[in-house]
Amino acid sequence: MSDMRIVGKALDDFGDDWHWVILHDAEPRGERRYYTKLVDTICGIHLDEGGVLVTLVDTGAPEVPNCPRCQASDVGPGLRAQIEQVLEEAELVPVRRVERTEVGR
Repeated sequence: MSDMRIVGKALDDFGDDWHWVILHDAEPRGERRYYTKLVDTICGIHLDEGGVLVTLVDTGAPEVPNCPRCQASDVGPGLRAQIEQVLEEAELVPVRRVERTEVGR
């Protein structure tokens, strides 16, 4: 048994975001069906546990997810925390309006 990572979403739970979905300890059980002990996403969304049968449906998923947290999954936790801190601080900086002037006046 091994983990299986796919790009997917559950329309009721994720809206329009595509996520890295992990099928933990996935065992094939027929075409496009897997028995798995836990289903969650890299960004922390818990989908199911306790042994479930998952059927994969072709939904036209992209090659990589568009969820920013899933995209950053290869970034270490320390660097991710620093990036999030910088983004939070940047949101607090007021935006300054710049007036346009004509050159040569």
